[in-house]
Amino acid sequence: MDLNKKNRRGPDPENLNAIKDRVNNSPYYRHIGMELMQFTGDGCIMKMKIDTEHSNIYGNAHGGALASLADSTCGLSLVTALNEGEYTVTQNLYVTYTRPVPPGILTTRGRIIHRGKTTALLEADIFNESGELVAHALTNHAIRKI
Repeated sequence: MDLNKKNRRGPDPENLNAIKDRVNNSPYYRHIGMELMQFTGDGCIMKMKIDTEHSNIYGNAHGGALASLADSTCGLSLVTALNEGEYTVTQNLYVTYTRPVPPGILTTRGRIIHRGKTTALLEADIFNESGELVAHALTNHAIRKI
């Protein structure tokens, strides 16, 4: 018996591509313009195209669009540490916005800070095309059994 496999958290690596395809073909992600680029060892990287449809009255990205990107990035980062039969839901989301975001491409990097038996703490950093930090988010997620 391979003890490492028995105690390993997260989907088998070959299943991550299937998860990525399912996420990128979901109606919400397509509608809002988010794309899961890749899973990393402790999270994931996503991109989002900010258009005028995402804008507030000042022509910059609405904070809710960035919050949605951060929430999705954190939740999908946790997928890398879930066991078979587990899923996650966001318990809270805290976002700090650091600068206005005009239309363009955003890149976000999510990371698991702590994964317990029933909860997890995650963070996401959102960057503009110049590599400047535009928002930082912290989330708590519940880990549940299917």
